[in-house]
Amino acid sequence: MSCSRRHRPQRNCFLLALLASLLFLSNTAEASVVRKELEPGVYAQLRAGRDLFLACHFGQGRRPHEILPRYLRRPDQWRDYREVRAAAIPFDRLRPEVQRTILLAIFTHDYVDEDGWRHKVLYSEGDSQQTLWALAEWLTDSGWNSNVIQELNGLEEPRLTQGSVIHIPRELLREPLREPTPERRSPAEDAPPAPEPAPQSAPEPMAAPESDPAPEPEPAPEPQPAPEAMAAPGPDPARASEPEPEPAPESEPEPVLQPEPEPAPMREPVTVLRPRPESIPDPGGYERVTANLEYEGGYAIYRLREGEALYTAVVVRFTDYRENRDILAACDLLQDISGITDVHRMPPGQRVRIPIELLADRFQPRGTPEREKYEQSLEEARRLRGQVRTQDLEGVVVVLDPGHGGRDHGAVNRQYSLYEDQLNYDIAVRIRNLLQAETGARVYMTVYCPERGHEPTDRRRFTHKTTEVLNTTPPYNNHDARLSVNLRWSLANSIYRREVANGTDPRKIIFTSIHADALFNEQLRGAMVYIPGAHLRRDREELNSDFYQQFAEAREQNYATSTAAERQRDEALSRNFAVTLLEALGEKRIKRHDMGDPIRTQIRQDGGRTYVPGVLRNTMIPTKVLVEAANLTNSTDCERLADPQWRQWFAEAYVNALKTFYEYGG
Repeated sequence: MSCSRRHRPQRNCFLLALLASLLFLSNTAEASVVRKELEPGVYAQLRAGRDLFLACHFGQGRRPHEILPRYLRRPDQWRDYREVRAAAIPFDRLRPEVQRTILLAIFTHDYVDEDGWRHKVLYSEGDSQQTLWALAEWLTDSGWNSNVIQELNGLEEPRLTQGSVIHIPRELLREPLREPTPERRSPAEDAPPAPEPAPQSAPEPMAAPESDPAPEPEPAPEPQPAPEAMAAPGPDPARASEPEPEPAPESEPEPVLQPEPEPAPMREPVTVLRPRPESIPDPGGYERVTANLEYEGGYAIYRLREGEALYTAVVVRFTDYRENRDILAACDLLQDISGITDVHRMPPGQRVRIPIELLADRFQPRGTPEREKYEQSLEEARRLRGQVRTQDLEGVVVVLDPGHGGRDHGAVNRQYSLYEDQLNYDIAVRIRNLLQAETGARVYMTVYCPERGHEPTDRRRFTHKTTEVLNTTPPYNNHDARLSVNLRWSLANSIYRREVANGTDPRKIIFTSIHADALFNEQLRGAMVYIPGAHLRRDREELNSDFYQQFAEAREQNYATSTAAERQRDEALSRNFAVTLLEALGEKRIKRHDMGDPIRTQIRQDGGRTYVPGVLRNTMIPTKVLVEAANLTNSTDCERLADPQWRQWFAEAYVNALKTFYEYGG
């Protein structure tokens, strides 16, 4: 079957339908399902307390184009469902007013007053569990606001207790959800939630660089008819302030993929670019690592080696998915289409079929637009090497952005008492102090902690501090993670414009956002670097809310612009620095992510959603990276992060990378 761009949207829809079937149909017997009819054949549905969606059944003269446009945020997306008899429409794809209707239909004890939304928890154990993350996603558009909600409700941990009432402040709610519901007002439910005691055992992942989660359910569900095909649930917002993906272009319908027979396989060693272990990178300093994939029609074939698993050796490696539920859904799909009956007993040489649509760009077959685009980016990175050089970082401007801060503490591992924002800030101030002591670079920090100043700490365990503020004019207290992201790139752009106006070469300005990851699978370790994928950025993005006008940086310019050529340049320069940084980390014997590419141009999620984090997407500084220093769900990584000497080594590696980058011309 052809892999042409013309047919790609239809194939995506087919794969999404398969994923949806696995996600929503495989476990209906075990998980509670609550359904409330909105109109004949259309239901608000909650499964296992975590999956909220609109279930639609077509037939008897009811066609998708007659029903879906009035429910969908983008009415033309009804075309994605025209080939199915039943569809599970993701919550994200629905109009805001429809989302409100669904929430109030499912959660009959919830109400809204002038202070915000009051949510009564329905489930807290068994297969049906509600989560703060899901609640934050539904009501505030960002799961990371669960941190704020947890603090405001006095919860020791993010677990919910059945029957408790959770208050979501009005200022956190999305605009359509702020309208009060006086007919539902129930003063008896105003009692504060009763937090459960915090267990002292396993580490608990929470947030991430502005992302990660799972939601909750209800009693005695109605039995659900098994639809023949369900359209897949769409993207879950993983990070604050990310745009929705553009709708897929229309194309002619394509026949459903057939399992086999297919022509003789084409074998091609696919190339992955990874940093070399040596100390100094040469102008083309990449180690080429081949992954032997065969291509058969619309699939890539990988033959498992002894001891390899679908999760890490195939999905994490070849797809770049990072969220656990996305990886698990892809594993289920690969197991199904590869005819694997027992994932625990897969012999060496087991053929695993991977739909080409799931592959990261660098693993696409040669000649596809995605592969060509990836290779063009590498070629541009090579072309730009060696063009800007300076000794001792003279004339270089470094903008350091410690992720999270204030009320938004980011990811947490409570067993080790590690808070992401505290770690990010400590690494950032160590970098700042080294740069100022050893180089001629000028350093800006986007975040400041009045309590600590710019002094590093030798602490190994932390508590949640809320004193960090953004260095905007006036300072912002990080009350809302989504607003904070936008103010960060607005601040960075203000610094950039000022430096360029003073004569600084734009290529000598570099932006680095520092984070710690919270990947679900604790096998995953090490540093990873995100760079701005050119194809996922837009010509112009604006701060549309009047809220931002109180800050001088936004009043100065409330938008970010870039041309196609600038976006390609940014990705190439950022890739070159990411390679240099990973090599410098290796010199300090700091673990680098090795299950998949440690350099990512995008965050990728189930449902086809891909995006660039806001601080990279809208920062106009050409060279920019977001660094995930380590994984807070991995015990070894946590021991490293807790060690002040390791944090110092990380800072030294970053400074060494800058010196190498500019001494050898990027």
